[in-house]
Amino acid sequence: MTNPSASMRMLIAYAIIVPLAVIVGYLLANPLDYSTVGFLGIMFVILISPVFIKWHYPILIFGLSCPATCFFLPGKPPMAQVVVSISLLIAVTERILNSEKRFLRVSVMTWPLLFLVAVIVMTASLTGGIKLHSMGGESGGGRKYIEILLGIATYFALTSREIPRNHWKWYLMLYLLSPLLGVFSQLFPYLPSPLNYINLLFPPQFSNSDAIVIGQTRLVSFSFAVATVVIYMLARYGLRGMFIHWHPGRAVIFVGAFLMTMLGGFRNIFGGTMLTMGLMFYFDRLYRTRLLPLFMFAGIFGLTVLIAFSDQLPFTFQRSMAFLPLKWKPEVIMDAQGSTDWRLGIWRDTWPKVPQYLLLGKGYGLSEADYEMLGEGTFARYGASHVDASQEGLAIAGDYHSGPLSTLMPFGVWGGIGICWLMGATLFVTYRNNKYGDLELKAFNVFALASCISSIVAFFFIVGAFNNAMGYYGGLAGFSIALNGGLVKRPAKTASNPLIKPPSSLPSPVPQTARAVG
Repeated sequence: MTNPSASMRMLIAYAIIVPLAVIVGYLLANPLDYSTVGFLGIMFVILISPVFIKWHYPILIFGLSCPATCFFLPGKPPMAQVVVSISLLIAVTERILNSEKRFLRVSVMTWPLLFLVAVIVMTASLTGGIKLHSMGGESGGGRKYIEILLGIATYFALTSREIPRNHWKWYLMLYLLSPLLGVFSQLFPYLPSPLNYINLLFPPQFSNSDAIVIGQTRLVSFSFAVATVVIYMLARYGLRGMFIHWHPGRAVIFVGAFLMTMLGGFRNIFGGTMLTMGLMFYFDRLYRTRLLPLFMFAGIFGLTVLIAFSDQLPFTFQRSMAFLPLKWKPEVIMDAQGSTDWRLGIWRDTWPKVPQYLLLGKGYGLSEADYEMLGEGTFARYGASHVDASQEGLAIAGDYHSGPLSTLMPFGVWGGIGICWLMGATLFVTYRNNKYGDLELKAFNVFALASCISSIVAFFFIVGAFNNAMGYYGGLAGFSIALNGGLVKRPAKTASNPLIKPPSSLPSPVPQTARAVG
């Protein structure tokens, strides 16, 4: 006999699938059309929604640092923004439906984040709202508002559950090694034709020259991708795990990856890594171990070799260390100094305008006239002739390459209070988890504390951006809390009984003469 309910389910399935197949077949007649790609992308997301519901947290961890772009969505947002939105929505829904699904509550982090949300929303509402030029509007600037709000949401998405202790190594790998996929952006010109479509996920990064020459061409994406290997090994093993507990393979991979980061020619990567390693050396108290003379000898030997052969190193290596007072090639000095003069020019001409935006920041809104000016002076070089660098393209877009300027100009003193509060809270979380956390997680907790301090120094004195800082501090504190099961509390002191004498005052069971002879 025919089951009526099964027949009804089959008819409903056919009623949905057959028209959908017809629509998909019609759209595939023009597969490169944007609407076709968008529709197929949405259908794909719907089909894999059960996977998201069950595995949204590991997907979140992987997607936070993944350089992929969701090309099938309007505005082509980065994967991190999409996975944060989906994961937080699922986590909130689970909390509503199940009272046992609780977020990890750490009020010291919650309050500064909520304060920043209020500052951002108020500033946006008083300066024209959040508008997106990529969605067809004449004005724009809303993308950075979204970056900030989703960066704050990153913290709450990460603290929606605790990372299982028996799987923490896999989660750390997902969190820190996903940026390795960024190498596809640099290798796009050399990929075979069947893989050309990969540039939809990883937009290609073109270099300044047509032919890539290792050591001469700045490999931007490759440098940042390889830097994640250095970060992962510091967070997973620490300096102690690579050099105290001698593992030659780890040490060779670490040193090799660190050298390859200099193929990008970025001074901040080299300097930031060295500062982080120095802080880790101190916080892990390695100065009390045999590593101190070993590192001193290696440092003196390396500096001696560097002084002797500094101007014979490849171009990108010299540029990475150009801030050191050594002998470099003239073209390296000119290139590095040009970048520095460009930043100083923007800072010089923008700081006098800060007082007028202290109470109410200018926000991120961009008018139609601003968009017309954006392409006229991008990354211009400023020499002796004075040009108002605050009207340069990147400055108009709010990219001042300065943490304080990127905070005070758009959000005034309230943004400054909020970012300092958030930095202090993140520093407190990483310090507590490092001091009282589980010994198994010691390497990561030391790295998190050192990385937090290094980023604060870079934000104020080297290069920083307010919109990027939200995601960084929210992600760092959120992952530390999820990994440690919350904010680790100070261990309770054991109460002493005054009627019981301390062990040192108890009589020794060994005769005095025997102890003296021994």
